[in-house]
Amino acid sequence: MRRFSTGILLVLLSTTLLSSGSLASEAAGENLPDNIAFELMNPIGRLSAVDNRLFYRSFQGDLPGAGDQTTQGYVFEPVIPFGLPNGRRLALRFSLPVTFSTPAYVLGNREYAAWLIRQRADTLTDDGYFIEGHGHLDDVTYDLAYGDTEDDGLFWMFGLAGALPTSQDGSIERDQYLLGPQAAIGKTYDWGIIGAWGKHLVDVASSKRTEDQNPIDWNTSETRIRLIFAYGLGNGWQIVSNPEFVYDWEGVSGNKMLLPLGGGVAKTFSIGGVPVRASLEGFYYAESPEAFGPEWQVNFNLTPVISAWSLD
Repeated sequence: MRRFSTGILLVLLSTTLLSSGSLASEAAGENLPDNIAFELMNPIGRLSAVDNRLFYRSFQGDLPGAGDQTTQGYVFEPVIPFGLPNGRRLALRFSLPVTFSTPAYVLGNREYAAWLIRQRADTLTDDGYFIEGHGHLDDVTYDLAYGDTEDDGLFWMFGLAGALPTSQDGSIERDQYLLGPQAAIGKTYDWGIIGAWGKHLVDVASSKRTEDQNPIDWNTSETRIRLIFAYGLGNGWQIVSNPEFVYDWEGVSGNKMLLPLGGGVAKTFSIGGVPVRASLEGFYYAESPEAFGPEWQVNFNLTPVISAWSLD
């Protein structure tokens, strides 16, 4: 199933690029490389694109073997903006995340993923051990937002975000439908872009499990805030920093906050007339759950533009 899911993602990406090169070329002709990069980072921007993200993450924590754990994965995330009669925009995006390996803590006959360890850290003993889970499709996320970018560069949006219980790892999947509000605000300048994008997700319904079949005994309440920052160096190069802060309201004391610090570089260029943005960022988690949480993370993003949906 893992090979099938990954293959579908690659086919979708290839088909999108081959079928829309001419529209993307029009966007390239209207924008300098730095302007394209800043527009791609704007969560309510005018460019339709497909983000492809590879990530590597190492872990730390007090549980035995926590510091030896790593995970890698791939996220396929299209975003499509739509023009409205009033001149504003709707932005639709969804993410298909594939994890190549997932560490889980085994205690007794139960496996605990990182999110569940945060909620149960005060009850977990040190006589368990970590295993490396198989590659699988994780929960699909989505969001729909309304907003605009004003003439002075100020951008804003608000809407709904959610997640579907599509994970294929039955022993550690969350099995919940998540839903909540999202909002973003920021500004683009001649030199770059700066802003913040936040969302809060809670469980609104459960899936699969019943009271007679291993009932769900956890909740979800997470706040996520992503920094949006880029400084243009010219010739398509930018200094970037896009860490995502997470606060888990269901986590026990000392296991609620994930605070990454760092950044990297990005380059916007053209392949066959299609504008493409590539970025490499590294983050150190200045604050991470005490029992088990990320320590370092590296992200590589490759984002080709599909088309420019002008609303003017």
